[in-house]
Amino acid sequence: MKFRRRRSLMPRIGRRPSPEEAVPLKGQLWTRSERALKEPDVHWLRRAIAAAVAVAECALLGWLWFGPTLSIKSVEISGARHLTAAQVASALGLDSSRSILAVDGESDRRRLLDQVWVRTASVDPQLDGTVVVHVSEWQPLAAYHAGLSKHYFLLSSQAMVLGPATSAGALVDIQGPAGADPRVGSQAIDPALLVALVNIQRGLPGLIGQEVAGFIFDSCGDLTLVSKRGWKVYFGRVLTPEEFSSLHEKLAALKAIAGHGNVDYNSGDLIYVNVMNPSEPAAGYKSRAPAAPTPSPGAPQPSPSPAAVPACK
Repeated sequence: MKFRRRRSLMPRIGRRPSPEEAVPLKGQLWTRSERALKEPDVHWLRRAIAAAVAVAECALLGWLWFGPTLSIKSVEISGARHLTAAQVASALGLDSSRSILAVDGESDRRRLLDQVWVRTASVDPQLDGTVVVHVSEWQPLAAYHAGLSKHYFLLSSQAMVLGPATSAGALVDIQGPAGADPRVGSQAIDPALLVALVNIQRGLPGLIGQEVAGFIFDSCGDLTLVSKRGWKVYFGRVLTPEEFSSLHEKLAALKAIAGHGNVDYNSGDLIYVNVMNPSEPAAGYKSRAPAAPTPSPGAPQPSPSPAAVPACK
């Protein structure tokens, strides 16, 4: 008996290639030659031209930087009153030999702020060779002198010493502890104290109808007000924030004793008013039995004689 091999009607499936056979070899290029991978050579003439262009650009930049075309031609300064234009230009290092491209507005502004009188400043270089400088100066608020010295020094709102002065004039006159004169640029007193003194001098006429001649701030930290009539007000020590805040109560006590008729601030017999303790103010007179109106019940009594200012503790 013979058997026939039947042929399958399904297509014959070949052997599946392995992953190594299916993926082409990495790192090999099958469509480009090794020669095509090489970068084309640049002709030496092109290299020479590029080098010449670079040298020309450097020369042009150097000519613009150091040449007369972009040099500083003028400096326009506004706002400076205590500093001359020459002093401002010298502080900034601006002269005709300097290029306008070398002017750094922000850096020069900071240099200008190192000047004692300068509060704010701006430096704006322009391509036409002009440097525009605007200065805002500190305004002096007080004149300070050490002890009985007659050498006055102007103080800014930050209590910084701006420079010497011939007198206090209309400014707040502050006599500090005896000693050497303060240096220009140093801080003479606490800025908070200076603000308080300025406010007292401005507000006292409206408070009790009297004007301030000056203030004395001694080495103990005790504050004394001197009126234009010659009598004084003893405030006591003002060194801590609490002592500063107590000035409001002490000024209120000054007004209260005048309102009760206990003290006549226009009297030529008055020597001092002591408000170190604002709840118990006292007044001293040249005579031991001052003629004063009868106080109202519960009002503070004036002292019959001057009391010594307490020594430092």
